[in-house]
Amino acid sequence: MGRKRKGQSVDQEESPLNMTSMIDVVFLLLIFFMCATKFKMPEGALRSYLPRNRGGESSAPTLTKGARVTLTTEGPRTTCFADETLIPNTDLGEFEEARGLDPGPNLDEIESHIQRRKDNYRGVAETGLPVIIDFAPEVPWKYVVEVLNICHRVGVEDISFAAPEIPID
Repeated sequence: MGRKRKGQSVDQEESPLNMTSMIDVVFLLLIFFMCATKFKMPEGALRSYLPRNRGGESSAPTLTKGARVTLTTEGPRTTCFADETLIPNTDLGEFEEARGLDPGPNLDEIESHIQRRKDNYRGVAETGLPVIIDFAPEVPWKYVVEVLNICHRVGVEDISFAAPEIPID
């Protein structure tokens, strides 16, 4: 039996506590924390869909990388490589040679190379063939601008410039 308190008669029993509201609050807090918790993805688990043909003939098209035009100087001459293929320099007339002009790369060859690569491009870029223009600091700007104009004429939209190499001391 319970103890008797001051001012309480023996006939009066303590009423039980009403737990309904406390249980409701606990369940609401439990639901709140369940919804607010973000579960961490297991490390190393990749969401990928692997082919089911076990490495046989692939139906996916082969992807090709973008084109790279590299302009460098060798002595007084400017040379151009389009995807590691040397582009021949233009032939100068006697007048231009006498003045000591730089013949420079054949711009028609560069244009036909980029056009050929653009026509045969099968890749993931939405804008078409990506072209990277890489040039040495001593290359005259006219060649860089000419390559940029060629890309624009051919219809290449994704053009970027390679970062200059920093000489190591």
